[in-house]
Amino acid sequence: MRRSDLLYETSLFGGQNDASYVHRGEKHGTRYIEAKVPEGFREAVPGHYVTLFTETGNTGDCLTEFLGNFIGEGSVLVAGLGNANICSDSLGVNALRYVPATAHLSGHSDFNELGLRSVYVQEAGVTGRTGIETSDGIACMAGYVGAASVIVIDSLACADTERLCNIIQITDTGIAPGSGIGNDRKAINHKTAGVPVIAIGVPTVIDLDSITGAENTHGLMVTPRSIDIEIRRLAELIGVSVSRALNPVLSEEEIRSLIIS
Repeated sequence: MRRSDLLYETSLFGGQNDASYVHRGEKHGTRYIEAKVPEGFREAVPGHYVTLFTETGNTGDCLTEFLGNFIGEGSVLVAGLGNANICSDSLGVNALRYVPATAHLSGHSDFNELGLRSVYVQEAGVTGRTGIETSDGIACMAGYVGAASVIVIDSLACADTERLCNIIQITDTGIAPGSGIGNDRKAINHKTAGVPVIAIGVPTVIDLDSITGAENTHGLMVTPRSIDIEIRRLAELIGVSVSRALNPVLSEEEIRSLIIS
């Protein structure tokens, strides 16, 4: 059975739907597809999606610009999903290394003068290790700190090997952790978190069934041989882009100076 978390791998792309709901373009030399999924579309949650193709251009600038359009005003909780001990599932956790928390600086006089935003960072982990439903943990934390919105970063699954580690998907519909590998958990979205949820993800695994066409592969998942290198590259790209979008008054050098290793 083909499993995928990507809007790009649904029937929305092609035929009459493509012309009606999809815009294709290029920013900073990076190709993108922006789609508004309508109500009644069965293959994906209705909402706003952007797909970036990372093979050309300055993907970081492109991602930063699009995120700026998704993020509203107020403080933001950035949550990294996944298991740090499984390389292909560690994108969200590793991306947090490049997202410096700023909320604890809000009492300084320079904070408001500089126009900084309060950013909270949470390593959400996985339910199998914490025993806590990830959605509930994020909702509780967002409510406790009073975040106006949530950004979640996670690894995804795809159905085509050419898209492994080559696509970044942004959506305002949130995410259902594990859905692409058949391990559905409670969704993290506006309804469950109580505030808008923006999800950023990259496909890092593919179901072997999608490659072989067989149905007896026992749910085996495949990941690139260079996944450790790809995770480091993508985590830095996404983490820095999120930070730049949240606090555009800071340069990339200033953001990196705030990172605690």
